Amino acid sequence: GGELAGKAATEVVEGVATGVEHTWNAEVGLSDALREKGLALGVVQVESDTMGRNNRLVIYLTNTSAFHDTLRVVAFDRDSLEMGRANLPLALKPGSGDYYEVRFPDRTDLGRKCHVVIETQR
Repeated sequence: GGELAGKAATEVVEGVATGVEHTWNAEVGLSDALREKGLALGVVQVESDTMGRNNRLVIYLTNTSAFHDTLRVVAFDRDSLEMGRANLPLALKPGSGDYYEVRFPDRTDLGRKCHVVIETQR
C-alpha cells in the first residue's frame, strides 16, 4: 500500500499542513517503496486532452536523493477496477522538484471518486 498523498483538484486545496489534500476529485497515492526512496508528491492536477477527456495527470514530484527508474501509474475507478495505466520514466538529481505529465489511454476518465497509485515497475 501507500499513504494517500494528494487529490487532483480544480478548486482550492485544503489541509496543506497535514500533507493530505482534500477535494472532490481523483485521489493520488505514492507507494511506500517510493516514499522510502525519498520521493514525495506535491500538487496534483487532472487535465483534459484536446477531445475533452480527463486522461492527463500532472504531478509535482520532489526527491531527497538521486532517482533513476520508470514509475508505473495505475488509475482505478470508484469500484477499484483498473481503468488505465501509464509509465513515467524519471532521472532525478538529488534535491530536485518538478512537474511531470502522465498521459493515460484515451478512454481513461480521471473523474470523481477515482484513485491513482504511483509505484515502481518492478
